[in-house]
Amino acid sequence: MDAEQILRLVNAVGTLLTGGGVGLLSYLIFFDSKKRSEAAKAKAAELDNINTYAKEWKDLYDQRDKRVDELNTKIDGLYQMIEDDRKRIRELQEKNTQQGLELQKANFLRCEIKGCANRQPPTGY
Repeated sequence: MDAEQILRLVNAVGTLLTGGGVGLLSYLIFFDSKKRSEAAKAKAAELDNINTYAKEWKDLYDQRDKRVDELNTKIDGLYQMIEDDRKRIRELQEKNTQQGLELQKANFLRCEIKGCANRQPPTGY
């Protein structure tokens, strides 16, 4: 081999090593960048999934809270109805007691002689 062939061989090997080195360096840089990009996408997908679950749970909580409010309103209405019924019962009992007293008074002062001009109640009053 002469010097010119050796020089060509060294240049060819140098060219291959330089091109391969730059290619390998580029591959490592882009591979790391690609790996970070994929990790970021996976993290974003995981966060979206967590946000979806959180939204579903919040919606369920809001529905339950709304249902509890509806039931509380209904219970309050039923308590009001019960209070109104108790008030009406008290009024009817008072009215019944008053009418009972009036009936006793009427029986006490009842005249024994029907259709007479001179009243004679059984009490002697």
